[in-house]
Amino acid sequence: MRSCCFIFIILMHFRCFMSNELHIEEITNETQRCILGEGPHYDVKSQNLYYVDIAAPAIFRYSLETGKIFKATIKDNNSQLGFITPIEGKTDEFVVGAGHDLTVIRWNGESEEATVLKVLVTVDSQFPTNRINDAKCDPKGRLFFGTMGDETSNLKQHPTGFLYRYQTYPNATILRDNVGISNGLAWNENLGKFYYIDSVTRNVKAYDYESSTGHISNESVLIDFAVTHPDNEFAPDGMTIDENGFLYVATWNGARILVINPVTKEIVREIQMPTAKVTSLAFGGPSLDILFVTTAAYPASYTHPPPSGAVFKITGLNVKGLPMSNFKFD
Repeated sequence: MRSCCFIFIILMHFRCFMSNELHIEEITNETQRCILGEGPHYDVKSQNLYYVDIAAPAIFRYSLETGKIFKATIKDNNSQLGFITPIEGKTDEFVVGAGHDLTVIRWNGESEEATVLKVLVTVDSQFPTNRINDAKCDPKGRLFFGTMGDETSNLKQHPTGFLYRYQTYPNATILRDNVGISNGLAWNENLGKFYYIDSVTRNVKAYDYESSTGHISNESVLIDFAVTHPDNEFAPDGMTIDENGFLYVATWNGARILVINPVTKEIVREIQMPTAKVTSLAFGGPSLDILFVTTAAYPASYTHPPPSGAVFKITGLNVKGLPMSNFKFD
């Protein structure tokens, strides 16, 4: 079965990237741009895009139907926000990463303030400067989330982050330690693979993935950007996957999205973006053929020309993504 999938993915390469009608459009305006936009999650049921501004900190909802963007802060919580994920079966409850806490919040999607309902788990207490960063749910609704240390320290020499899996209150399972900056995550159930980015290592790693348990094993390097782009110091950031198994990697300080064939381990396309700090991306829309992309204008001490911090939508890719999973309590 898996060998057939390999052949299928290789053949699909020729169909996926024939279109020359690529169109990149900003969905934010100059007053809506983020300092550090991250964590896009497209909810297929409501046709809403959710994302965060880590540094503000704030959460956002973009309605595809109306084109409106709504912004909120979390009451009595000024921690940096790594991500926002809807909870399955709820219309106004979300899991967010806030500082050291995995937290459930209530937000109606329009008000300017959300409220904390419950802290599910607190992590990395032994490292006060750590915080939760990127996260996604696997196809079964289990939450995989990671942490990172203080960016002003040498995270390559002293990585203090972790990768966790969470499903059952109140414990989180450590999947990896010695992580610099935990970032992009993606799954391919057909191949039994989990893909993961620690931005500090400048590569994408692949693992064997057990769908029934969420267990990962047999780490290997899928692609090393220090080899493919030795003269470009960008760091891989967020990541998503399309229906054919190709990976889309955002590049911090790279001004591009890299599309990777995980079977041949080759970069098959580079999508140039109008701003340098491309942070993450997610497929959405009724047909899952729109690629939403978050960016950053961070740190504030540097000059970032517009449209840094904007959120974009890319159409004309001639490919569809996979529906993102909402969080499911065990």
